[in-house]
Formats: sequence, C-alpha cells, structure tokens
Amino acid sequence: MKTVFVAGANGRTGHKIVKLLVQNGYEVIGLVRQDEHKKILEDVGASGVLGDLTESFSEGLRRVDAVICAAGAGIDHDPEEVDHVGTVRLIEQCVLEGIDRFIMISSMGTNNPDSMPHIKPYLIAKRQAEMVLEESTLTHTIIRPGGLTDDEPTGFVEAAPRLEQSGHISRGDVAQAAVLALSIPHTENQSFDLVRGNTPIEQALASLIVKHNDAP
Repeated sequence: MKTVFVAGANGRTGHKIVKLLVQNGYEVIGLVRQDEHKKILEDVGASGVLGDLTESFSEGLRRVDAVICAAGAGIDHDPEEVDHVGTVRLIEQCVLEGIDRFIMISSMGTNNPDSMPHIKPYLIAKRQAEMVLEESTLTHTIIRPGGLTDDEPTGFVEAAPRLEQSGHISRGDVAQAAVLALSIPHTENQSFDLVRGNTPIEQALASLIVKHNDAP
C-alpha cells in the first residue's frame, strides 16, 4: 500500500495519523473542510482535498490503496450525519472505487451504548456504521479506543476483541495502531478495544488473531 486517504485529517487524532503515515513513507491524501486546513497538511508532507463526509469527497479516492476513517461529529455536528451516514457513504464509495482496505477509528462502548449515557447517541451512530463495514466486502479493521487523551504516547497498550475494563489511551498511540494495522495481517477483519497497557503496540496487534480465536 502506497497511498492512504484519511477522513478527519484535521482532527486531533486524524492529524497524528497523517503525520505518522508520512513518516512511514506513505503518500497521504487528507479530507478537510476548509482551505486553510490543506496548508496544514502540506506542511507535514501530505496533500489535502476539500470535502465533507456528509457532502462531497469522492475526488480524493480515485488513486488510493487504503482508507483510514478518523472522522467524528464531536460536539459541533450531528453524530447521525457524520458517524453513521457519512461513514457509511465513505464505505460505499470505497466499494465502488475498488478500494479494499478500510480502517475505522470507532469507540469503546459501541456494543453497549447504555453504559455511557452521556455519549450514547455517538456510540449508536458509530455502531451502525461498524455493522455496515463488518458486513461489507472490504478488508476492515475497527479500532475501538477508550477515552482519548492528549498525553504523550507511551507505545504500550492492551488490545482485545472485548476488554472487561474501560480505560484511556493517548491519541498518539491510537494513531500508531491505525498506521500499523495497514501492515499487520492479524488486524484484518478484526474489531478490537484499545487502551493504555503494558504490551508494545505492534506485539499487541500481532496477537489479536490468537485472542480472537480463543474468544467464546
């Protein structure tokens, strides 16, 4: 894989993903909503396309090998529009364009949104998109991080299809997991929780297939 499209490229997690991709030798095309954000991407060695998951974005997909969706509604937008409908539109466009690899940054709690009533609408919207991705023909990875922080990345995590305890994780470590997922086959067609832990990220991701096969 040489060229990666990042949705949500100007977000706090998405921008870290963009920078890591560039550092690892990928050509990166980031989806941004405003012209000034394109300059921010160019400053780190990526290129930007103007668009929005709820409107137009297909122009940037025409020559890419993989997509990482780090878009999220946040507090300013409707989660149904962005986290559900917008993400599904991106999934469908990937199918149409023949882009097989899709990595989605979701959230812990999507399988039990009632456990987090303060963000329940966002979890429901993300879960609806997850289900479409899981049922699609795309080779997918769904990363469900715990509470996101702006702390320095540690490089150590805990990852499993379902973690018993919630936790936190730095955006930098989530970004590293997303980039590594492009080159670790064990992450393909996997959905997993991710929090700060004691295992090096690459080792944690490479062991997912064992944990998945052992799960009841």
